[in-house]
Amino acid sequence: MKKYIRKGISLMLVLSMSAWCMAGCGTTKETSNKAQKSSATKETTNMEALLTSKVGSAKDVDKDETVYVEMDPSGKVTKTTVSDVLKVKGKENISDVSDLKDIVNLSGDEGFAQDSDKLVWENKGKTIKYQGTTTKEAPIGIDVKYYLDDKEISPDDLKGKSGKVKIVYSYNNKSKDSEREFIPFIALTGMILDKDVFSNITIDNGKVIDYDDSKIVVGYGAPGLKDHLLDTIDKAKDYISDIEIPEGFTLTADVKNFEMDMTLTAATSGIGDMDLDDTFDFSDIDSKMDELQSGTDKLVNGTSDLNDGAVKLKDGSVKIVNGTKDLEKYTLQLFTGSKTLYDSYKLFDKSLMSGVNSANDGAVKLYNGTKDVKSASSQLDSGAKQMDSSAKQLNSGAKQIASGVSSAKAAFEDSKDKDGKTKRGLKSGAEALAVGTKNANAGVKKVVSQLQSTPDSIQSQIDNIIDTLNTATGGLISSEKALNTTVEGINSAVAAGTELNTVLVAKGLNTAVYYKLVEAYYSVRTLESVKSKFETQIKNSVSDIKALTEGMDTLEEGSTTLANGIGTLYTGISTLNSKMGELTAGTTKLTAGTKTLADGTGKLKTGADTLNNGMKSLTDGTKQMKSKLGDASPKLLDGIKTVKDGSGQISNGASTLASGSKTLGDGIITLADGTKTLKDGAIKLNKDGISKITDIFGKDAKDAINKIEDTLNAGKDYKSFSGINEGMDGSVKFIFKTAEIKADK
Repeated sequence: MKKYIRKGISLMLVLSMSAWCMAGCGTTKETSNKAQKSSATKETTNMEALLTSKVGSAKDVDKDETVYVEMDPSGKVTKTTVSDVLKVKGKENISDVSDLKDIVNLSGDEGFAQDSDKLVWENKGKTIKYQGTTTKEAPIGIDVKYYLDDKEISPDDLKGKSGKVKIVYSYNNKSKDSEREFIPFIALTGMILDKDVFSNITIDNGKVIDYDDSKIVVGYGAPGLKDHLLDTIDKAKDYISDIEIPEGFTLTADVKNFEMDMTLTAATSGIGDMDLDDTFDFSDIDSKMDELQSGTDKLVNGTSDLNDGAVKLKDGSVKIVNGTKDLEKYTLQLFTGSKTLYDSYKLFDKSLMSGVNSANDGAVKLYNGTKDVKSASSQLDSGAKQMDSSAKQLNSGAKQIASGVSSAKAAFEDSKDKDGKTKRGLKSGAEALAVGTKNANAGVKKVVSQLQSTPDSIQSQIDNIIDTLNTATGGLISSEKALNTTVEGINSAVAAGTELNTVLVAKGLNTAVYYKLVEAYYSVRTLESVKSKFETQIKNSVSDIKALTEGMDTLEEGSTTLANGIGTLYTGISTLNSKMGELTAGTTKLTAGTKTLADGTGKLKTGADTLNNGMKSLTDGTKQMKSKLGDASPKLLDGIKTVKDGSGQISNGASTLASGSKTLGDGIITLADGTKTLKDGAIKLNKDGISKITDIFGKDAKDAINKIEDTLNAGKDYKSFSGINEGMDGSVKFIFKTAEIKADK
């Protein structure tokens, strides 16, 4: 159970960070043989576009802010510039707040009035983009260190060097040093490395991507996040101690004549707006865990009592077996003696008297043996009653566990609320998610296909126009070039002073055809312009389209895998639920069996008492027989015969009792051993299983998840770096630029 809680928290943290950072940065090669080399400026622009696409753009916010921080190669800040975009609403002037200096309107001629950090912008119905500077420190910082052959080196000294280079980026979350609450930031750094300079590139927290004759390296980190969670969550080490949340990244490579272009880092606090209430339902978990712990405590106590009773039963059975052995032995002696007495009665001599004495001795010993049988049967009866009570407790505990498993199974299944509406369970919800992502993927691919076919569709329209003109002019206009040459030639002649009709007659055309040519001329030019823009846009978006389709494929595969995994888990819980039914049925049978045993041992105790009383009467009789041996022979003969017949029956019964008691003893020993195993297993289950489950499945897990959720969502409340007016909704991201390191030529 703890494993599933840890998995849930791990997925929430890792997916909110690494999936956010690395989405769209696949490892597949993004070049083709037809691709042309891009200039350094274009590569830098592409890199900035890639990184800012990962941190996202503001949607439906009043103020979208981008902070540009320029740094030297080691991460020391040299200049900070802030760009703001204000969304215009209504016709009123726009109230704004900003602590920037040297503010300049970048998008229009709207003016503004400033009083300290209060600004009022003129409203002309258009979005306002402005820029300013600041010396204020950003809430996150970057420290960059360089190593050559495992020795730290300054960026200037590294220029032009060759060897094994290591570059270490360390992000620093400074928000925790201020009076405000901790703000989670994720930083994403990108750099373009020349393949002629860098080779054998590796990165621990990021990816390396082929791009023309260069390598794009992307690294990421979430500074301070793990330490903050460890400081604020009770028992955090139990949940997130082994979760990797990087504070930066390390890049290694073999270099030749080291030099390096500028690098860009994008950072944002908008990690995500997470709500985990639907993922983990803790509504009645405390009562369920109390029931589970109570049931297992009763199970442990019951099995302990059961084992104690079985041990007593085992001790009593040993005495019974020994007593019945003595009983068999001495009844045999009694029978032998009485038979000898009977056979020898005619002689009536010392042999007869010896037989009588032996019979008397045997009767006394037999009586003493029945005393042991009586005592042992009492112990046996007491142990059986204890066993019956313990079996009932065991049956009750098993039923409570079965109830808990049934409740867990219900969480996976659909249910009805009080209004009769269907509430999806975890299993059908995961299946619906898989179907939704599959449909979304199909829709994305359809849109991409339509976009890529648009230039061909426009060309088909142009071809149709030319075909129509070719028919209308009798083959005079059969191509775009012929159309352009004809129309431009006519227009040039008219512009030079020649009458239009004169020019048209000379070319074998009339006015109606001419106007069709002019209409077609401008239509084709417009279509060519649109086609060119589409082709340019498609060419510039190849990598983004590919990243989108691959990301959708990954999302579809992941949702399918999730649905399959939840289905497998549901099957396992269903199987466990059915097996719990078998367990409760077994403990019910055990309860019935122990009751029967208790009833039997009660009867055995009664029988032992009766036997003991009978043996007492027998010893009294043999004593009387011995004292009155001198009576008349016939009476003696009849008495001896009675003794002989009775002792024969007793001997046979004692033999049967001895055999049965041995079988009973063996069974009781096996039962005692089994109850000890059951006791040990119940204690181990409680100690190693149930207790640990109830320990971690109390309020700790719920509180931990709530605090992680609060931490991750805290970033959305950070709306501006330079200031924002009360009531405005804002968004801010940071772009850090480290200066290039160029080798001397």
